[in-house]
Amino acid sequence: MWTRALLKANAKTVLRRSYWRVFLMCLIASLLAGDIDLNFNLVNTQINYQTTVEQASRLVGVLALVVVLVASLCWGILFSPVIRVGQCRYLIQNRAGEVGLGTLFSGFSNNYWNTVSGIFYANLRIFLFTLLLVIPGIIKAYQYTFVPYLLAENPDMEPARAAEISTLMTDGEKWNIFVLDLSFLGWNILGSLLFGIGTLFVTPYYSATQAELYAAMRAKALAAGIVSEAELSGETF
Repeated sequence: MWTRALLKANAKTVLRRSYWRVFLMCLIASLLAGDIDLNFNLVNTQINYQTTVEQASRLVGVLALVVVLVASLCWGILFSPVIRVGQCRYLIQNRAGEVGLGTLFSGFSNNYWNTVSGIFYANLRIFLFTLLLVIPGIIKAYQYTFVPYLLAENPDMEPARAAEISTLMTDGEKWNIFVLDLSFLGWNILGSLLFGIGTLFVTPYYSATQAELYAAMRAKALAAGIVSEAELSGETF
């Protein structure tokens, strides 16, 4: 049986020997996945935007907008999920020892399309449930919490099966996982007081704790017979 205190204690133990490596990995992952908004100067941006609109034709502006939207969509579907899975793989392996930063990009060479389709499948279902109401979408998001971790360990796992296993692993645990997330609220508020920069230093702690949560739920799923060792091979790279 896992507890918040135990997971956080385990995460701190891991971070004592690897905090700055994990910090760098999380920073790069956040930048590449678009989790950090690089907004340098809002006033100048507005002025430049107005000038551009005045100088450019409406057709060019529309085409530029379409290009940006398509590029953002492709980035969000084809690139960001692979970085996310690579981040999970790094955190899993970092529990056992030092990991190279290249692990963050390992998803591009380990069954890339299965990783992309697996995350897309989960995100699509979360989106569809969110269309019903916000609460069902949140519940579905928590059900699929471990999909990136499952794909990180098992890149050949079918997307639907990864979603199914994650759903079974979180059965009866979603509230506890939500409370675990909520326990980091104070840290994030404190970090946001430093112009948001402080939250960057909280991310390794949160990420390492999530990896500990996955390890605990993985062991529980194996013990309960939800999944077999053969299927959940825990492949290393």
